[in-house]
Amino acid sequence: IANKQFIQDRVRHLVDAFSHRTRTVRQRLELPPTPSSISSRETTPQTSASRSRQITETSERWWEESASPASKKFHGNIFSHARHIYNTSVVDPQGKSYIIWMSVAAFAVLYNVWVIPLRSTFPYQTPSNRAIWMFFDYFADVVYVADVLFIQTRIMYVSEGFSVSDYRLTRQNYLRKLNFKLDLLSLLPLDLLYMYFGPEKVILRWPRFFKLHTFWSFFDLVDKLIASPHIIRVTRTLLYMMYLIHVNACAYYAFSLWEGIGSNNFVYNGRGNAYIVCFYFATKTATSIGKNPKPTQEAEFMFMTFSWLMGVFVFALLIGQIRDIIATATRAQTECRKLVDETLEYMRRLNLPQDMQRRVQLWFNYTWETQHTLDENTIMDCLPHKTKTDIAINVHIKTLSKVNLFADCDEALLRELVLQLKSVIYLPDDIICKKGDVGKEMYIVQSGKVQVIGRTRDEVLATLSEGSVFGEISLLGIAGMNRRTADVRSYGYSNLFVLSKSDLNEALRHYPEAQELLNKKAKQLMKQNAELERRNNAVIVINNPGEPDAPPKLLETVLQVVPPNSNVNRLLRYGSRGKKSTENKNARFKTRYSLPALKNNEDDAESSFQTKVTVHRSLS
Repeated sequence: IANKQFIQDRVRHLVDAFSHRTRTVRQRLELPPTPSSISSRETTPQTSASRSRQITETSERWWEESASPASKKFHGNIFSHARHIYNTSVVDPQGKSYIIWMSVAAFAVLYNVWVIPLRSTFPYQTPSNRAIWMFFDYFADVVYVADVLFIQTRIMYVSEGFSVSDYRLTRQNYLRKLNFKLDLLSLLPLDLLYMYFGPEKVILRWPRFFKLHTFWSFFDLVDKLIASPHIIRVTRTLLYMMYLIHVNACAYYAFSLWEGIGSNNFVYNGRGNAYIVCFYFATKTATSIGKNPKPTQEAEFMFMTFSWLMGVFVFALLIGQIRDIIATATRAQTECRKLVDETLEYMRRLNLPQDMQRRVQLWFNYTWETQHTLDENTIMDCLPHKTKTDIAINVHIKTLSKVNLFADCDEALLRELVLQLKSVIYLPDDIICKKGDVGKEMYIVQSGKVQVIGRTRDEVLATLSEGSVFGEISLLGIAGMNRRTADVRSYGYSNLFVLSKSDLNEALRHYPEAQELLNKKAKQLMKQNAELERRNNAVIVINNPGEPDAPPKLLETVLQVVPPNSNVNRLLRYGSRGKKSTENKNARFKTRYSLPALKNNEDDAESSFQTKVTVHRSLS
């Protein structure tokens, strides 16, 4: 009994402790974040209370699902698992699945708004095909219901800068919208009146028109996500125009039916396909083509007046929308053409050579064809710094990582440098840099090829292709290495990334360790380049790579005549510096020979003879 009482006391103590901590945390959460103004103090309690309720509801759900071991049985029951998914899953409004579903819902809406007027006026629904029409009608109704129950109540939204993915909150957000009320109106079951009026009264399905906002939302969504939205905008405008003509055609047939088919020249005469003839009449009226039958009665005059007014509206809508769409689609091209014309006109006023004007125009044309813009910076300026950094890293980080000078640099420094890379297009035979110029930029070949030129324009020392880098040593301002050592020209059209010395110094100002690392790296690269250049520019004057079968007879005779201990014998055998002769700066003599045993019994004679003289050119 004592142990039981002790356990109860400890449990009660733990409950009190947890309750006290919960109250403390809740009080901290209810404190206003910025109690500096009266308005914020007035609005904070309501916001804090709602936030506290959300935290409480979330904690309660967490305890209900995970606190007790019995809750794990929840996953074992398939129906409970399905219910759990139903209560927790949400829909991403930017996801592909949502776009696919919205296309299905938009098609159902388009079916209703197009078919209901058609079947209400034209005799296209008969007892023989009534079942088919009913099937499509109620299939569209099923799509309406599914959209309301399973999709719209689960769409994520943004509140106070946070993405809300809780099903209860998304459902409440949908129920507060006007779209929910319109969706409810679109599901009014007026079809039940078929039992009184008959299934031919398709006009009873008119509440389905309240779902038209889904059709508009679908086109707005696709317009934001697709890369070229101009086709979508033109399609939407044409659908609006076709639908207004369709409604006018239905009204014309209903008016003809009211006055009597073929009763006069104005109404439909009953010949040919009724819908095609009426649609043709409505199209001529909407586009003001004319040559329509003249009205003779007051009702006909009123109908034609209404049709002409709607035609003016349709025509103005079509022309205005198409003009705006084309202007938006060609705005960049129009601005580019205007800039080209102004530049060429300015060069003509300066009486510049025709060849220079032609090259400037060629640069404009090639830049537009490859980039569809003349200044990428104007496009990127409207973006925040973080987004610009992410885009630059995605585009340039692989290219910048190929530069040996920056191979071991900090990633933060590379993130700073990628923002400074500028894309420059060079025309064929453009000189990128000249020998002797002070190097203020480094270049990375993005596309195309560049050539390193020798003393003459026809002497090509090297060809650099995509990913090659040159001029990086001159960026660091090392004494004696800040001038270009050769001319570089563009071989065809080439696109290069350029990094200036000022941009590099600005970035290195915040990374002093990287400055020291780059200097060491640059000196290593300079030594490697000098060694490679020395080897590649070595000129062999005498070269005898083959091993002779026997030593020269003349040398053998001279060695037999000359005293063994004389200086001449030693020079002929070992060279001017003995056995360990070293390489001379301007010439090198290497002697290897094999001789028969001489009287001096020297056994260290080598087995071959070869003489090689190598002269090195000093490189500036």
